[in-house]
Amino acid sequence: MTDAAVEAAIGTMEAWLADPAWAPDPEQLDRWQADFQAALALAEKAAGWPDLVRRAHGASARLEARIAVLTEARDQMRSELEAQDRGQRALKGYGANAR
Repeated sequence: MTDAAVEAAIGTMEAWLADPAWAPDPEQLDRWQADFQAALALAEKAAGWPDLVRRAHGASARLEARIAVLTEARDQMRSELEAQDRGQRALKGYGANAR
């Protein structure tokens, strides 16, 4: 097999990362990873291989950065929801004691 399958997999990841609205889906990433590993195992690693490695490493770094941003946003949202929940419980407690 040629390196075309590896290049196609990297291109898919780069296209996902180019879309600002794309959010990583664990199942989608698992399928992509399996396809990528299969292509990698059959690759010839021809003359253009170093460029493919650079592209793959660049995509990996961008994916990790995207995941970090989304994780931070999720953690912030979780914190805000917990604060709202504590506030609601406090208001309920205040209402029960004010009667």
